Amino acid sequence: MVKSILYTSVLCLAVSQGLSQERATVHSYRFQDAELRAALDSMLRWYAVPLIYLERDVSGKRVTAECSACGFEEALQALIAKQGLAWKRLGGQVLIQKQSARVEPSTATFAGTLIDSLTGEWVADANVLLTSGQDSTIYRWCSTSQFGFFSLRNIKPGDYLLTIRRIGYHTVYKPVTILPGSSEVRAFPMTEQEVAHPEVTVEGRRSALTASAGISRGVYIRATASDHNQYLLEGARIHNPLHFGGVMDAFNGDALRDVQMIAGGVPPYYGGRIGGILDVSLRNGTSERFSGSAGTGMLGSDLVLEGPLFERTTFLLSGRQGYPDIFLPRYRETGAPSDLNSSELMAKVNRRLPGNQQFSLSGYFGRDTYEKAASGPNGKQLLNSLRWGNVAANLRWIGVASPSLFFFTSAAYTRYGFNVEHRFEPQGNSPSELFSSDYVIENAAFRAHAEFFYDEYHTVLAGVELVHHAMRGSISEFSSQIAAMSLDGFSPWELSVYFQDQWRLVPSVLAEYGIRATSFVAKQGSFSAVDPRFSLVATLSGDLRLYSSFSAVNQFIHPYRHSGIFLFYPSIFLYPSTEKIPPSTSLQTSFGIEKNFEEDRYRLTLESYYRTTQKLHEFAFDTTQQNTNGIAGALLVGEGTAYGAEVTLVKRIGEFTGSVRYSLSWASNRFDELNNGDPFRPRFDRRHELYATLSYLLHENWTVGGVCLLSSNQFPSFAPHGVDERKILATNRADAAFESAYAEPFDLNGGRLPGFQRVELYVQHRFSSWGVPCDATLRLVNGYGLLDPFAWELNNSPDNRLRWRATFEPPPVFPLYPVMTMKVRF
Repeated sequence: MVKSILYTSVLCLAVSQGLSQERATVHSYRFQDAELRAALDSMLRWYAVPLIYLERDVSGKRVTAECSACGFEEALQALIAKQGLAWKRLGGQVLIQKQSARVEPSTATFAGTLIDSLTGEWVADANVLLTSGQDSTIYRWCSTSQFGFFSLRNIKPGDYLLTIRRIGYHTVYKPVTILPGSSEVRAFPMTEQEVAHPEVTVEGRRSALTASAGISRGVYIRATASDHNQYLLEGARIHNPLHFGGVMDAFNGDALRDVQMIAGGVPPYYGGRIGGILDVSLRNGTSERFSGSAGTGMLGSDLVLEGPLFERTTFLLSGRQGYPDIFLPRYRETGAPSDLNSSELMAKVNRRLPGNQQFSLSGYFGRDTYEKAASGPNGKQLLNSLRWGNVAANLRWIGVASPSLFFFTSAAYTRYGFNVEHRFEPQGNSPSELFSSDYVIENAAFRAHAEFFYDEYHTVLAGVELVHHAMRGSISEFSSQIAAMSLDGFSPWELSVYFQDQWRLVPSVLAEYGIRATSFVAKQGSFSAVDPRFSLVATLSGDLRLYSSFSAVNQFIHPYRHSGIFLFYPSIFLYPSTEKIPPSTSLQTSFGIEKNFEEDRYRLTLESYYRTTQKLHEFAFDTTQQNTNGIAGALLVGEGTAYGAEVTLVKRIGEFTGSVRYSLSWASNRFDELNNGDPFRPRFDRRHELYATLSYLLHENWTVGGVCLLSSNQFPSFAPHGVDERKILATNRADAAFESAYAEPFDLNGGRLPGFQRVELYVQHRFSSWGVPCDATLRLVNGYGLLDPFAWELNNSPDNRLRWRATFEPPPVFPLYPVMTMKVRF
């Protein structure tokens, strides 16, 4: 055994004195084939720094090195650089030892972000593939997140061909060399491809939630009332973005980057609504130059501005004003014309930070007004004024913490409110009567979200969301036609924690499983719930896949649109769960198959679903007594079931594009107090629905197309006015004014919600005037959304709930009304 001798060089000087001398001393040296041990002794004398090393590490070694006017650290490093030695400080001493053997990593991480080459926007839902070999075998692949980020872990070093595909963009082919241990995050620009598809609702990209799709009137996702859907703008909750009559899109499509519509298989990072999810993202604004568009037409005008503010900072500003009552009065054959106006303003400022991070501030303002006059007996006149709108602001920080960790945090404030006034103006000197209702809900929300790409099999998503709700308002019995309702004093907290693992079982099968745990705390009552979520996608071939999902959702904040003006106008209000008002729970499962044809030009999808809802809310009307307990006193709790199937055919590329969707569904509700406890069809049951959008590029500058939405009748019952409908239901009586097969006792106005029949044809011409790109569009639309379908009737009942009713007479599908719009882009 060779005995190692620890050699310690110690000067008879205090360590503090040595350090002081080291800082003040520089020295020049030149060693030519000298003993390393002797060279270190010289360093000891020159700089007075204690050196500790093992004799075996320096014995027999010779050194050739030089250094001019060097301090201690620089001189020592130059001396031992080629000797396989390393040094480090231990207090006032320096330890010299052999370098540990470095093991080169055998794998690497390949991560990046996809950005639009023109606008700088993230490109979501793109397929990223690494292929190798002469036969281009797919080695690894993944999809980009909604923020355009991807990460492939444990990649073997070597040369690959990177392929990036996304509908609407030119495919990227790029040779890449992945080195051992590399982990940089790269940016890949994508060049947009012209795709003639005016209605991209199915693709979920820059969709405006179009009025032609019926979305401004309400989105009925799988036989669920539209008010149970959750609307998100830049991650902030917008409680009611819909506009009356479908005249305006819910949001300006020119300002949108992406729209995600989720009907089933709800991921854990969404929650709180038993309906569907509509998640809308704004564009960041182009960084190239100042640009925009301006349009005007018979129904409204809009303006979009965008461009760079400073280096790495861009902005987007979008404004719209609707005035359909100017050119196309919202009239009926009887009664005065009604007035309708809609305003909208959206803005976003985005700052790109170093290290693949972004900071953004977005805002939204929407306002709708509706004025309607009605005449009654004895010359009385009722003036109705409705105003509702949203305000939202959202601050978000988005970034890539490492090649395998993505995150974002946000702080948002939203406010929704409405004000309603009903004023009776009698003839003569009699005083006027005023019935008013008002409501406000404010949310302050904080959210933190992270995505960790653990390895090639697992990607973990986790986050936390804290929301504070504040509600106040009072609803008159004249407005609700059920009871006076007070919502003051409601200020609940809602805390949610969620987790999801995206597990690739085999290369062709991806499972996503997770939970969302929520605590709802208020002085009126507290609740907790755990919602499991699961989905499975199996790719059978390159163009065929199967998918299924299961999700549970608990709803603690409930929308009210069951009676009175809330039944047919968009001015809803929301109320919280309490000890007397239980939360609703929805369970949904779905199964589908998707097939692509002709190099992804066509896509055919068939999907079936089944959903059950427990503790479903409805409200009863009883003319025999006054309700003094507000919402809780009128509440009925029951259950609902919905099931059906949807088939969709989409053509996405070419001169002729479009989509056709047919839905077949059944829905039923059951309440012990209604219809002898037997199930009945609810008002939002649409047995058949056909939606089609087609576009054909006639010439380079001419496009023709059409949109059609046809749905079968919705059947609320309608008892004779002023008759206790619950008594009718209890006896299962049928007469000319009531159909027991379609029992829905909450349409107190005697109205009938018919199938929604919307037809629209258009011709668009693109041209240039004085070097400015322009487009002119002629639309032929039917009366839905243009003509007011509601007529108010008044009577002298002493019960304020029965002093009015509104009947709904739908406009005919034909004739079609011309609507002209002109837009310039700069």
